[in-house]
Amino acid sequence: MMEVKDYLLACLSEESGEIAQAVGKAHRFGLLDKNPVSGLTNWVELRGEVHDLIAVYEMLCDKFDQAEALDRKLIEVKKERVTDYMVYSHGLGRLAS
Repeated sequence: MMEVKDYLLACLSEESGEIAQAVGKAHRFGLLDKNPVSGLTNWVELRGEVHDLIAVYEMLCDKFDQAEALDRKLIEVKKERVTDYMVYSHGLGRLAS
């Protein structure tokens, strides 16, 4: 029998896959293209999937008494690393201004 932790990890994995799919659609068709079925833009669908992942992540944190689900300092450090690599990529001529 599966424990709650395992169930939530499976859900987190599924949400990660749904984010990857939404990113792929946005990359292929553009962020502002509308899904012909839902009528939502790829941006709105991606945003929803990211929120779904955060919701499950917070449930996992709650289950293990982790009071602070999202650490703003870690998020800012990641933003800095991504920015540094964007500058590097631009310097290589791989990223437009």
